[in-house]
Parts: sequence; C-alpha cells; structure tokens
Amino acid sequence: MTSHSGHPTPEVRAQEEGWVRGDAGRGFRLDQWEYERERVEGFDYDIGATLVRAADVPDESELKSVLDAWGLPVGLFVHPWETDDPR
Repeated sequence: MTSHSGHPTPEVRAQEEGWVRGDAGRGFRLDQWEYERERVEGFDYDIGATLVRAADVPDESELKSVLDAWGLPVGLFVHPWETDDPR
C-alpha cells in the first residue's frame, strides 16, 4: 500500500522494519511540558520546565482524540518516537 505521494504508508514501512501491529488496548501516559528556550540545547534543560497538562489514555483511539484536542494531530509525527521533548 502506498500513500498519495507514491511512498509506502507508515503501516507498510513498519511491517517491512519488523514492527508489530498496533495494540488497540495499549495505554499511554502523555505529558506536555514547556521549557525555557535557552536551556533546551543544554544539559540542564529541565530547570524551570513547567508541566502544562497530562493525561492517562486507555487505548490508541483515545490517544488520537487527546492529541487532536491538544492541537497535535497524529500527522505531525512522521515517526512514532518523534517529539520536541529534549528528554
């Protein structure tokens, strides 16, 4: 299966790389942090960091709903491990 651009879909790429299918029953912990810009690149990135919001999400469908509600649609993440969190 390919996307509109002719590239393999994320599901196909994941299968080719040996990833297992998603687990609809897997839960997630989400934290959104604000960091001080001048500290993000350094060792002490978490000094002054503020937890903006957090959520425990029971499954993948609710994960999408929470990310959308937070203004972070799933399409923003090319890879599942992508994040702006310096941790």
